[in-house]
Amino acid sequence: MTLRELLKALHAVDEKNLDVDVMVSPASGGYAGIDHLSVLYVGHAVIHLAEPPKEPPPDLWAGSQEGAVAAVSPDDLRNAWKLFRDTQARNPGECTRIGNSVYQSVCSPGADSVSVWFRASMLWAITQAQPDLLAQWIHDGEFDAAVFEVAATFPMEKMRTGVVREGLPFDVEEFVKQIGTR
Repeated sequence: MTLRELLKALHAVDEKNLDVDVMVSPASGGYAGIDHLSVLYVGHAVIHLAEPPKEPPPDLWAGSQEGAVAAVSPDDLRNAWKLFRDTQARNPGECTRIGNSVYQSVCSPGADSVSVWFRASMLWAITQAQPDLLAQWIHDGEFDAAVFEVAATFPMEKMRTGVVREGLPFDVEEFVKQIGTR
């Protein structure tokens, strides 16, 4: 797909899909003809085209077994979530990076900070894709303890670099049901 074809296709986006972040993967991710990473903010006037990185992104799970993301402490997850929220509040509308050492600093000693980050990222993905899905468990702008308790241990698959998938790496419907039973 050329950039011209991509922009032409965006004209067909209907009202209900406006303000949804759309990620267009590089050619290695399964979309032929795209040789760069394009992050399009549909419904906004911004289209950011980034040059391809010199090296492929690191595989966070390199050297580890395939399968499930390790369970983490609900307190570590809550701390990572607070870090997400605080960083977002200090940098509204900006993309920011938080290094692993910062995640390690908000986790308990010996915690698997990559798994904590991953699980916090999955919570963020839900809040972005379906903001109302967890709304009943948000009070005073913060998640109830039940959200962190379930998210800390709920089965999630590791997402590998270069592997294209549809949807999140866990059963969102069952995830919400389990929160509701707490």
